[in-house]
Amino acid sequence: MTNIREAIARGREARRQRDFPLARAQYAEAAGIFRDQNDSLSYAHTIRHIADIHQQERNLIEARPLYEEALEIYRSNLDTKLLDLANTVRPYALLEEQLGNLEKAKTLWEEAGNLYGSLRIEAGVLECENHVRKLKQSLHPD
Repeated sequence: MTNIREAIARGREARRQRDFPLARAQYAEAAGIFRDQNDSLSYAHTIRHIADIHQQERNLIEARPLYEEALEIYRSNLDTKLLDLANTVRPYALLEEQLGNLEKAKTLWEEAGNLYGSLRIEAGVLECENHVRKLKQSLHPD
């Protein structure tokens, strides 16, 4: 049986090398182990990385259900770290924006901005505010 840390390390390195199929496979292996161990937060974190890789490859349809599943887990678990939630809402907002779901994207960017704000992560807040401003202009041009 593969060691989870090794699988994640191999996945991270493969992603850095832009070997996305290998990266996804390594993260998927780790996710399966986390799922079998009923470690839902680690599972959510790992599938979010798989979604991020899909998004990097512009496989938006494949990424979407993984973000949605990770968010469902994070939002239903009292032990969720706000940073993990914010770091999942943010790429999901970007995905919805890329898919043209501007109202949904705006709502998600606002949520991510609030989360980053509560964590005092100014760069995250600024990024979210910029997306919200741009989306408001697209949704309600003057």
